[in-house]
Amino acid sequence: MVKRFYSGLLAMYFSAPMTILAFAEFAVAFLDNRNPDRNLKPLMLGIAAVLAAVMFFYYKNKLAIARSLHHVQNIQEYDRGGALDRSFILEDRMIAGCGFHCEEQKTEGIQKLEASEKGRKMILELTGKQGTFKVMTIDRDEAERFAAFIKRKNPACVLNIEPKGNGTLQELGAGVH
Repeated sequence: MVKRFYSGLLAMYFSAPMTILAFAEFAVAFLDNRNPDRNLKPLMLGIAAVLAAVMFFYYKNKLAIARSLHHVQNIQEYDRGGALDRSFILEDRMIAGCGFHCEEQKTEGIQKLEASEKGRKMILELTGKQGTFKVMTIDRDEAERFAAFIKRKNPACVLNIEPKGNGTLQELGAGVH
């Protein structure tokens, strides 16, 4: 399910631009073929270049996600865990996702959690023994529930957001199918 989520996320962002550009390329090629005097070849080359750039970023992100998920041990366990916007959480580890970047991290040993707003979403920057990584949440309420989970796992963790709830995985959606 985790692999399907990330591939679906990529498809959601990139399928519309790639489809529109492919149809535009076809339409311009058709018009150029019907009326060669218009000389639409520079436009065709421009559309093809933009399509190639979009495809480059699609496949770059797809390979990066596949590489990150390849290193995750027993990825099926995450189906029973909790979830944030683009992250999946178990008691001892999590797949931290922000944007199109994801990586597996430990939930213990986190010393600092800094929350910042980005529109309606929240970006949480966690600093621990393994380094710094980011997690994205849907809203402030979800960020507060995740902060309670991190505080329960790491009592000495410094937070700049007020934790909410008991800090259990059930509050983050575990056990809900």
